[in-house]
Amino acid sequence: MHGPGEQAAKKTAARKAPPKTARASATTRSRRGTGRGELRQLSKAELYEQATEYNIAGRSRMSQEGLIDALARAGRRRKKSAA
Repeated sequence: MHGPGEQAAKKTAARKAPPKTARASATTRSRRGTGRGELRQLSKAELYEQATEYNIAGRSRMSQEGLIDALARAGRRRKKSAA
């Protein structure tokens, strides 16, 4: 016989597991370039350095979130122009 603790543990485990379709493979991620989630892991100084490489105008006045937005847009533009 299963107790209520076991049933709760099974429900919790099922809830915590993300759907497999939501995960991107390593190859998909590398083709996509740097995503917002990856950019959010970087410090503002690291974001600024990348913005310098992309030659993003106004980068010195941008907040960390502004740099993330600009880099995400620049990554999409670069990907389109490379195709």
